[in-house]
Amino acid sequence: MKIALIGHGKMGKETERVALGEGETVCAVYDSEHLFDAAAAAGVDVCIDFSTAEATLGHMKSAAGAGIDIVVGTTGWYSQLDEVRELFTQSALLYANNFSIGMNVFYRIVREAAALIKPLSDYDPYVLEHHNRDKEDRPSGTALKLGEILLDGIGRKQRIEVGVPMEGVSEDALQIVSVRAGSVPGSHTIGFESEADTIELHHASKNRTGFAMGALVASRWVRGRQGVYTMDDVDR
Repeated sequence: MKIALIGHGKMGKETERVALGEGETVCAVYDSEHLFDAAAAAGVDVCIDFSTAEATLGHMKSAAGAGIDIVVGTTGWYSQLDEVRELFTQSALLYANNFSIGMNVFYRIVREAAALIKPLSDYDPYVLEHHNRDKEDRPSGTALKLGEILLDGIGRKQRIEVGVPMEGVSEDALQIVSVRAGSVPGSHTIGFESEADTIELHHASKNRTGFAMGALVASRWVRGRQGVYTMDDVDR
């Protein structure tokens, strides 16, 4: 598989390392000094984008215009998803807020847990996430996805409240609290708190390898398709 990497930060470099280790070919690497050129990338099988929210929409438009499949791990652009869906008629986009295979299993576990908690009104859900000090988005896209799963599954929570409020949390709010410290790749805890006990589900990434491996799984799966997909569509 011939890959063009867009973004060469920590995730881009780890994806390159894992891809080469698995015998794939990295044909081109684009970053802030070497901007993505869809015409030059026309010979690749797939682009993998770990760039920035400001740039990734342009990358997707360029890839779609050139008929190139693209896998996007960048978040912060989802409000434009309807516009993006209209672009991919001749090639495919697969996007995810978290490509880790373990986290995508964790999403399913949380869905099951939410269904079990739904009739138990004594249990109050929350999300706690911890990432490295350099991560800019707060909360993370993964934490928001987990919050949305809880909102959909439990029902009695109607909205997400981010951070620690100055006053009490309202009964219809699901609280997401973010910690930014150290070099942690990513840690997420789902809690269900009652007067009698606490139930916690926890996922912790040890390094970025799992994210890179998931991006490669997605890249292999998306080839030859048309349309827009997520990791929920991938056969693992």
